[in-house]
Amino acid sequence: MKPSCTVLVLLPVYNGARYLAEQIASVLTQQWEPAFADKITVRLLCRDDGSSDHSPALLQDFARRYPDAITLLADESGNLGAAGNFSALMHYAELEIRSAPSTHCYIALADQDDIWQGNKLQRSLTALLAAEGGDRETPVLVHSDLRVVDAGAHVIAESFMAYQGLRPARDSLSAQLLSNTLTGCTALMNPALIRKALPVPAGAVMHDWWLSLIASAFGHRVYLDEALVDYRQHDRNTIGARAHTKSVLSGQALRELLSNRRLPDRQQAFMEIATQAAEFSARHGDELSSAQRFVCRRIMALPKAGLWWQRVMFRVLRLL
Repeated sequence: MKPSCTVLVLLPVYNGARYLAEQIASVLTQQWEPAFADKITVRLLCRDDGSSDHSPALLQDFARRYPDAITLLADESGNLGAAGNFSALMHYAELEIRSAPSTHCYIALADQDDIWQGNKLQRSLTALLAAEGGDRETPVLVHSDLRVVDAGAHVIAESFMAYQGLRPARDSLSAQLLSNTLTGCTALMNPALIRKALPVPAGAVMHDWWLSLIASAFGHRVYLDEALVDYRQHDRNTIGARAHTKSVLSGQALRELLSNRRLPDRQQAFMEIATQAAEFSARHGDELSSAQRFVCRRIMALPKAGLWWQRVMFRVLRLL
């Protein structure tokens, strides 16, 4: 049977006018094989987070040109930051899905300066539907690799995962509590995951990290080993810059954090990880296995552990 559904693409915007049109175009021109083409509706849900450039005008122009494909979320919340902006869009999407229970909807996340490959949604949706297997009550999250490109979209690295030294196969809750391997802008999720994840707590390191924990603990994570998104590296979004990559700890970054040269950074990272583990345990502890609760307790204790014990526990827990 041909799938019939709506994909809601959540696009938060903040001073992104330079690349915004290219990203929106890449979403609206997704390519579908005949088995999909007449059954899939793609809609962009956008929210501007108080931009000072001409991003709002660009969004208004696109919404006028594509009224059936683009919805602008207007509220009085002001600047919420990256995580807050995504959270606001996720709440809106969840409410919309709840208001139309007979419609099969899925939720994708997008960043304002990336470029989607033409088959990004079809590849992700195919994998998600297979993982669901008709069970729409179990959280499912599909994510993929990315290409790293420069400001002009010239390829820097064919694989973001290799470039960052990440191992997406480490998808247990224990491993994900310590190091997120999900790059949010590649994610496609079912409503069950969004319902389980919301609201994203203030103690979450980043929205996509929290979504990753939900999928690891209660559902299915599916990784596609192909670059379906071009991740644009430029002067305001440089890989390794904390404001844009704190939800991803690369292999190199982990090695540096575990060295004696970066003790303040290590302690800060462990504090953030421990706080998030505490939030996760407080909300979902009753649903976790005894082994998972043990892992949460050990991670929550990392900031107060000695240096040698931090190294040992970090390496052991990542392998569980």
